[in-house]
Amino acid sequence: MGFLKKTILIILIITYPVQFLWSEGNYKYDMRIVGRHDADVLCVFVNENNTKVATGSLDETIKVWSIPEGKELLHLKGHFGAVNSVSFSGNDKWIASGSADMTVREWDATTGEQLNILTGHTDQVIGVYFSQDDSSTFIASTSFDKTVKLWDTRLASEIKTLRGHTKPTNSVAYSYDGKFIASCSDDSTIKIWSTDLTTKECLKTLRGHEAPVLAVLYSFDSKLLISADQNGVIKVWDMPEGTCRLTFQAHKQLIQDVSIAEDNKTIVSASLDSTVKLWDITTGENLMTLNAGVEIWGVDMVSDASIIIIGCADGTVRFLTREQENKKRKGK
Repeated sequence: MGFLKKTILIILIITYPVQFLWSEGNYKYDMRIVGRHDADVLCVFVNENNTKVATGSLDETIKVWSIPEGKELLHLKGHFGAVNSVSFSGNDKWIASGSADMTVREWDATTGEQLNILTGHTDQVIGVYFSQDDSSTFIASTSFDKTVKLWDTRLASEIKTLRGHTKPTNSVAYSYDGKFIASCSDDSTIKIWSTDLTTKECLKTLRGHEAPVLAVLYSFDSKLLISADQNGVIKVWDMPEGTCRLTFQAHKQLIQDVSIAEDNKTIVSASLDSTVKLWDITTGENLMTLNAGVEIWGVDMVSDASIIIIGCADGTVRFLTREQENKKRKGK
């Protein structure tokens, strides 16, 4: 079986000091703890407008924080298991969450009201991703039951189930042009599916990883797919062709999450090896490495990469802010 996020049981109780860490590379970031959950923070997702970030935790809750202040805005309760994945809708109105309780849930991103409970998976839900168009009608989900499901939020019902992975499925991502869904699995493959509601067959299977693939993510122009695996390897694929253009050893341990900037060439990765790294994927250059001093499960960033948010195994949510941006805001 793959890495069950809910198996991390140790909770470290800490206070909230501001920390400044020097990082090697082209950029320097200041790190500060903005708040915490009562257990590991497993997932992080920044909204379209770069004004909020949602975090999900082993403590069965979701929190929403303001950007750049880091103020806690919402505390969502309802799941009966670890929250493994969260996603804002493309119009920023809703939040989807997937949990070890085998449900996908939809929430109002302003009020925190629980809107829908979507049931049908037969094992814990590991990945969720809202469609990123303005209507944000659909949610894709993956589960340890080896399936990918597509849900219609208007009907609060399952539209189709996609089968083909031979082991538990992990992350899932919508392409920003709305045409495709990518899923990844412990079977070391990535599968590409059509968003057409009548098509259930896998369009393409991407092979090349030698370990369970834990994260997939499309670039904003939908021309690239980023994948990361249990061995700390990242691959960059040209889409829709599915050819691998770049492979590099990014971390010493598993990578649970990655994020891409609006320039479609800068990505951030974070790992259980406690490091956060920024990469130029056109050259493979490492732009920044920061040792957070704690295992990291989730990572995302605002569109210009000036703020990176990480979710940590000690329950903390941390903002990494580019030093140059700090000075600019202070009028220096």
